[in-house]
Amino acid sequence: MLKRVTIFAVIQEILIFFIMLTFYWQVSLLYYINVSFIVAAIVFLVGLLLYVMQSGFFDLIHSGMRKALRRMKREDENEFANVPLSELMHVGYVSLLLSSLAVLATSFVALAFYYY
Repeated sequence: MLKRVTIFAVIQEILIFFIMLTFYWQVSLLYYINVSFIVAAIVFLVGLLLYVMQSGFFDLIHSGMRKALRRMKREDENEFANVPLSELMHVGYVSLLLSSLAVLATSFVALAFYYY
């Protein structure tokens, strides 16, 4: 798991430097702080969304929408008709959450260097 967290954190850092060079045309501590906070927040929110989906919170909504759409299209039930959404989602959210927290921690360290 530590390997996946490290890989995700490195991918986020590469994305941060790519965004900095694309939008600001230079690498600066202030730009790094701004972009890394936004990237880490987006990845953290995606990880939280995956966690909520895997916890079964949306299972009832998903089955209701599936039944309603099946009635509207007049389709027969298939083998996936009664499978809950939480069983369809098997994506590791812990690595995303931990890697985004690591990038957020580097953002806060950079912020401390910027102000002191």
